[in-house]
Amino acid sequence: MKIGIFGSSHKNNPEIIKQTKEIGRLLALKNHEVVTGGSPGYPHIVASSALAAGGKATVYAVGLNLKDHKKYHATDISKYTNIIYQKKYFKKELSMIDNYARSLDMVMDIDTAIIIGGRVGTMYEISILCGMAKDFFVLEDSGGITKETIRSFVKEGHKENSSVTFLKNSNDLTSLV
Repeated sequence: MKIGIFGSSHKNNPEIIKQTKEIGRLLALKNHEVVTGGSPGYPHIVASSALAAGGKATVYAVGLNLKDHKKYHATDISKYTNIIYQKKYFKKELSMIDNYARSLDMVMDIDTAIIIGGRVGTMYEISILCGMAKDFFVLEDSGGITKETIRSFVKEGHKENSSVTFLKNSNDLTSLV
């Protein structure tokens, strides 16, 4: 199964870092493929942990090539199993809209997702997941929108048929994937 990892590009909580490493290891042991957008932070930690445990990780890079990707993210994506670059830009050169197009491509390619922290970009990806009726998991209290925003969205704005499961910690994921 391909599992997208969406969330914070910042990694400032030692407990969440520990949880993300365990999530990556668990996904690798269960032969799931991790998919990220190549940003730093929690998604990259999950991917790195999965790769270290012998798993696979695909990155949807921002840009047509590595040089353009590095304009947005300094993350080293060279160790990823697969690197998927964008095929074209919406404008003459790389712009923020290309970040959104990359997110759409990623969500179309995955089976489910795990949300770890995040803000506006992550909420955009959640909206796409819901619009495509894809189930996803949320690591509770991992920062940003995981504290209240996602619960409010699920309660008031989520009308599609996707399932949202809130996880207390990485151990909750063991029986679910």
